[in-house]
Amino acid sequence: MNSQSTKKYQYMGELTLPGDKSISHRAIIFASIANGKSIIRNLLVSGDTNATIEAFRSMGIEIEINNQEVVIYGKGLKGLSKPKESIDCGNSGTTARLLIGLLTGQGFDSTVVGSQQLNKRPMDRVSNPLNEIGCNVESSSERLPVFIKPSRINKFVINTNVASAQVKSSLMLASMYSEQPVVVVENKATRDHTEKIMSYLNIDVVRMGDTVSVPPVHNIPNFSETVPADISSAAFLVALGLLTDSSINLKNVLINESRMGFVKALVQMGAEINIDNTSTQFGEQVGDLKISKSSLIGIDLGEDNIPSIIDELPIFALVASQAEGETSVKGVGELRVKESDRLEAISQLFTELGMSIEIYEDGFKITGPQEIKSGIVKTYGDHRIAMTAIIAAIVANKEIKPDNIGCIEDSYPSFFNDLQSIGVDSL
Repeated sequence: MNSQSTKKYQYMGELTLPGDKSISHRAIIFASIANGKSIIRNLLVSGDTNATIEAFRSMGIEIEINNQEVVIYGKGLKGLSKPKESIDCGNSGTTARLLIGLLTGQGFDSTVVGSQQLNKRPMDRVSNPLNEIGCNVESSSERLPVFIKPSRINKFVINTNVASAQVKSSLMLASMYSEQPVVVVENKATRDHTEKIMSYLNIDVVRMGDTVSVPPVHNIPNFSETVPADISSAAFLVALGLLTDSSINLKNVLINESRMGFVKALVQMGAEINIDNTSTQFGEQVGDLKISKSSLIGIDLGEDNIPSIIDELPIFALVASQAEGETSVKGVGELRVKESDRLEAISQLFTELGMSIEIYEDGFKITGPQEIKSGIVKTYGDHRIAMTAIIAAIVANKEIKPDNIGCIEDSYPSFFNDLQSIGVDSL
């Protein structure tokens, strides 16, 4: 596919984006272990969430996918069946890490595997704390495949050791099957979607500072809800709106405080982003984002800012390249174990587009504004790098070709359609 950008510089329109990927994964999980029929609207159906859907289908859960909604017939907390084969999580780290925790409470042995890309990502960050509380999780390489056997939790306070919502959520899912409350301690607060969906489902989770207490759970009710639009997907359209003469409205976008790092950083840079019509949806805060072209200045982001912007850093780096002055980002070592070594991938993207970036072990520095040049971008199969390259092509009106656009299906299947709906053509 040629990603030659259009010669039009003004994009306008109103969009409702696909459901948030993190919440969609969790909605599938909780609906599958709930009692009876759950209906989920605006669920993201993508490469990653399909991995979660197929995982539960392999364990006996009936899931119907229609145009407007997904219907899941849950079988209760211990109603899953032993899969006939290993559970394949594809490229989805969320699927693998959350399932590993959930499967420790089931009454059967299971094996979790993944793609070649996923096999490079560390799983010991999940298996080690799970084993510490008495679970039985084995891996010969600290990566997939991971083998899980039935077990009983015998330690009731555990530290996550890394700032990862996936690790925390895996421990929380395992803790539901404990005979006593389990306290999960984070070294730094991370996104709290698991806590919010548990509270929505009347599970008495208690959040105090950096700790989460999970009680024994005996029953999960079925539900009918709508997943908020994905703030991480919205980030690409937000960037487009800020860097071109545009006016873009995004409806019902997730504005969870633990996910607002990108928007907050942009506002600090001088961005015009208005949030209106706030409400609650599926236990989460949502609102409409209105974005207009803005003059931006460089800023410094420290380690404490990173958990709430970690997924948006590739597109943030592109925005920073167009801001006036220096932008410095520190504490992003976690990028090196994402879908790619995302820090290296950002560096390569800048090099391939004729721009400059200083890369450190756990950070980077960009001085702008810089000219974006034509080029071929190596994506490393990383959906966020591919979408960043596409936005760069549109902003610069240059021929920029990601070497892999198929990976965009992992998180944002309607990306190109949404761009076209606001006036971007020649994609």
